[in-house]
Amino acid sequence: MIVTHKKDPGIVKKYASDARRVIIVGCSECAAVCRTGGSEQVKEMAEIFSDREVLATISIESPCDKRVSARDFKRLEEELSRADALIALTCGSGAQAIAEVTGKRVVAALDTDFLGMVERLGRFFERCSHCGECLLNETAMLCPVTLCPKGVRNGPCEGIKGSRCEVYEDRDCVWYTIYRRLEERGELDLFTVYHEPVDWSVCHSPREAIWERS
Repeated sequence: MIVTHKKDPGIVKKYASDARRVIIVGCSECAAVCRTGGSEQVKEMAEIFSDREVLATISIESPCDKRVSARDFKRLEEELSRADALIALTCGSGAQAIAEVTGKRVVAALDTDFLGMVERLGRFFERCSHCGECLLNETAMLCPVTLCPKGVRNGPCEGIKGSRCEVYEDRDCVWYTIYRRLEERGELDLFTVYHEPVDWSVCHSPREAIWERS
């Protein structure tokens, strides 16, 4: 899921300073889990904009899916025609999708942090950098690109202190943990697999994935 945090309300209002009529848009999936864009946060944002005319509030299941956003906004055609701006309590992809679908000015009310693994409500951990060249099959399901602060792809750096990371001294080096996990599984041969440097010709932004229907 995409982990987000709230922007300062004053900053949001600054970017919507000349918008007198607004629509508040929430995300009932990732942002709702993060408690940044669920129904309660949509209500809170409507209160923040109580000095304006809030034409409507809406929570969209997947605002980053343009098909879903287009479907849900059909219910608000009249309000959209009158709105000066939409306040998006979504990740960056959701805000951009809303702007493309509606053709309206959109103000992002959240900052997007990372692709997160959920341990429990309120505890999210970055475990994948979506680099496009996954090493997990050779690294015991631990991503060194993400879990190593230096992104080292082939064994520990020279700064390792015993088992500890040079940067985060309270943590074990991820390559130490990878070694131990592979050793337990009897798969230490994978530790010697050499991983080529990232091919930036195919791993760059912005990326697209397009599949043609057969």
